[in-house]
Amino acid sequence: MTIKIFWQEKCPNCPPAKRVGEALAAEGHRVEYHDVKDISGLTQAIKFDIKATPTIVIADRTDKEIKSWRSVVPELIEIKAHL
Repeated sequence: MTIKIFWQEKCPNCPPAKRVGEALAAEGHRVEYHDVKDISGLTQAIKFDIKATPTIVIADRTDKEIKSWRSVVPELIEIKAHL
């Protein structure tokens, strides 16, 4: 599984989302960061129908969305419950 974090520079809630990603990565989880202002990040955002930041998506091995949190930063334990 992959945790995808969609963010942008002027988003006030994006730094906490990135910190959650860092904690998950430190535990060995695969985490990707996608800046929606960057072409590759925007491409991923379109694929997952992301319309707000921060958004955290858990995707399976085939890159299909399993769970997402849009415009909110969930607690670490809540994300782990879906991994």
